[in-house]
Amino acid sequence: MKHHQSPFIETMVSRYQRAALVFLVLLSLVTVVVALSAVGDAMLRAAWPRLVGMLACLIGMLGLAWLTPLRVLKVWGQITLIGLELATAVGAQVLYPTSLIDYIYLILILQGIVLFRPWLWSIIAVAAWVVWTLVRYQLSNDVIAWLQSNLALAFPAICAIIAAFIYARHLRRREQIQQMLHQLQQRSAAFSTFLREAQQRVVLEERQRLMNLLASEVQQTLAYAERSITTALSAAQSNLQRLQTTLDTPRAAAATAMYRLRETLNILRAQPELDEQPARMALNNQLDETLIAPRPSYVLSWLLPALFVSLSLGLALLQPRPLSLTAMLWLVVLGGLLIIASAFTQYVRQGAFVQIGLATQALTITLMAAMTNLLPLLWGLLLVAWQMASRLSALQVLIFGALLPLLLFLISFWQSLNLDVLTVVSLTIAVILVGTPLLLARYQLRRRQQAEQQVHLLTTEMQQQAKEIQAITIAAERARLAREIHDDLGSKLVLMNLELQLATELAEEDPLAARDHLAHSREILRSAWQSLLTVVDADLPFPSTGLTQSVQQLVHQCAQSTRATVELTIQGEIDDVPPAVAHCIYRAVQEGLTNACKHANADTMVIDIKADDGYVVVTITNNDRSDRMSPRVDLGSGSFGLIGLRERVELLGGGMDAGPLPDGGWRLRLVIPFEAEDKS
Repeated sequence: MKHHQSPFIETMVSRYQRAALVFLVLLSLVTVVVALSAVGDAMLRAAWPRLVGMLACLIGMLGLAWLTPLRVLKVWGQITLIGLELATAVGAQVLYPTSLIDYIYLILILQGIVLFRPWLWSIIAVAAWVVWTLVRYQLSNDVIAWLQSNLALAFPAICAIIAAFIYARHLRRREQIQQMLHQLQQRSAAFSTFLREAQQRVVLEERQRLMNLLASEVQQTLAYAERSITTALSAAQSNLQRLQTTLDTPRAAAATAMYRLRETLNILRAQPELDEQPARMALNNQLDETLIAPRPSYVLSWLLPALFVSLSLGLALLQPRPLSLTAMLWLVVLGGLLIIASAFTQYVRQGAFVQIGLATQALTITLMAAMTNLLPLLWGLLLVAWQMASRLSALQVLIFGALLPLLLFLISFWQSLNLDVLTVVSLTIAVILVGTPLLLARYQLRRRQQAEQQVHLLTTEMQQQAKEIQAITIAAERARLAREIHDDLGSKLVLMNLELQLATELAEEDPLAARDHLAHSREILRSAWQSLLTVVDADLPFPSTGLTQSVQQLVHQCAQSTRATVELTIQGEIDDVPPAVAHCIYRAVQEGLTNACKHANADTMVIDIKADDGYVVVTITNNDRSDRMSPRVDLGSGSFGLIGLRERVELLGGGMDAGPLPDGGWRLRLVIPFEAEDKS
């Protein structure tokens, strides 16, 4: 969610720190009130040099604050600037000793809370208090009056300092989340590079894992088939008459190898199941729903009312004219009621009960001030302002805030409570200094929650993308291995079975030829395992001698193993096509020949390869002699070969069709676009 601001506000925020700008506005507000109060004082107007000097101190303080943005200064520069502002405030206080200037000191302390670390602003706060209290003592020269001023200011100062600390905490946490969000956005921009590296890592890991799977699933059957063929050859060497009976074992082993190959392809073609990985960048904490954590909130709900009641008793005891016993009893009873009402308001959650609790506290505090005629006790209304700013909505704060002056007027009229303008203005300023940081803290909390939600969504999206890339990469690697194993190892196993079948057919007629076919089947089996290692390493399935020679070797091997007629026609320079296209052409020829032998029992195959005008067209046709009676082993069934071949062609932007011919037989046709490689 984006927050649109006016150009003026954007300019101000860019010039000053956002937090410092808030307290500059508060400082300006209090300074204007002090200046108006000074101008309205007839005695000070009569001594106009003091008035001019006091206004000059205030103007100098605001000039220092506004003309020198804290964001352009280092820490010690900021401390020096606050020290100069404190010195001008002392000058104004000496010239016009009004209690309103006390809030200037307080604002400077609150500003330090937001700007500096706790140990540093603590030193600044103590220094400001020492300066203020020394000036106060020098002006009054009365210990009792000095204690009264300290007690009167203590409660609003504590409330304002705690509120500013809460605001500073939420501000810093939001800045941390914003920084995390910015880093995540930068990382998201560079995420494609990370995904490419992750893809390569996943491919290597999956390749190694599948290599272990293939070694356990296929290697044993291939080794067993090779031992069977070797045993059959050894038996044939000693007695050719026993060759026919010994061929049953290697043929069964070859059938088992085909079955294991089919099972392995089923595993590779299955959808991979990914383990759910924990969120690496998940947020450590859930989004906060309250302004203050539960435990500190409970502490404050008891501490602040108890502190206020204690300070009230101290003020009552320090009065020049001691209060009556009845007034003191009322003060104690109402103080206890205030503590209970504050705790009750803290524990309830329903809005109606919260408002009842706030109204009870406001009434109790006002009665305490009216019964004792101590105006500083009205500062207890800061408790109500605190809870209003923390728990009520903006509309409820406005409505409730409008009712407080009415309540004060009614109580003062009933008990003849003398409310002067200075007290009302001071109370208003104190409420602003407490309520503003809390309202800003609520705003920072909402912004931080939004930023945390964006961080969470962005993190989840990046993790989801990583998982999707991982799944796609694993699926692609499995599909590649399934295609290569089916086309290469499967083709060699089919040829090996055909060699064993020919050896079986020739065992009675020509034992020597049968033995040669048996030996050839062993060579094919050995090359099958070597081809499997090549597939796993993602190498080309043919040597660097060229595509034409490799296709011719395929044709020769098929013709030798099947005694079928295989015709090959090549038009154009197919050796100039890119490696991926050459790979696809090689696999297409291999798959076409294998299917013709495996399913059609064909004895005539025609291969036509034409490369012209940026396209390669591969056409493989064969007749169908599947009804021919001959002993054959079960070579398996299914359509993995055509599926894998179609995937290859579509990845290259081409097309494929396969189907029976009208006059019998089968045709496989591929059209693949390519750009010739520059070999200069």
